[in-house]
Amino acid sequence: MNITPGVYPDFSETTLEALTLAMGRRLLQRQKNLTINFTGKDVMDLTLNEEDSVVNLDIDELETYIEGGAIKVQEPFVDAFEPGIGSYPFNQTNLASALLHLVVHQHIAEFSFELNPEPAKQHCDFSIRPNVRGNGTYPLICTITLTDYPVIIDYTNGMTSTAQPYLLTP
Repeated sequence: MNITPGVYPDFSETTLEALTLAMGRRLLQRQKNLTINFTGKDVMDLTLNEEDSVVNLDIDELETYIEGGAIKVQEPFVDAFEPGIGSYPFNQTNLASALLHLVVHQHIAEFSFELNPEPAKQHCDFSIRPNVRGNGTYPLICTITLTDYPVIIDYTNGMTSTAQPYLLTP
């Protein structure tokens, strides 16, 4: 699904699918950077299956809360993030929240025949449940899953991959 480039100033992707994957990769980079993840918190896994040209991304244990009727995510790895400058879902103020809302938006689009004429192509999922282990500061826990998320792998200059768009632009 085509999007306006720069709705999140830190990202130049032109499709919703590519932006979602780029944000997931950025969150993984933060997780691996022990300067900002000094506790070694492990909230996500991202795997590339070269043979099938798909990525799987699993994020668990994101602490969330409700503010003004909207779901907000507590950023697990505090680092600079330029807030979104568009309307929902491109208006979040931290990376984890932006990623969650992109996945929610994409998940909803996957159920629209006008945007996804191939119903078998449903790759995004999320859940929000009570935080039974927390101290009450963040009463909800969120998980995000991208399953068999289609990518295009390019071996021209080393190996790179980008998300393959599969949703139609409204």
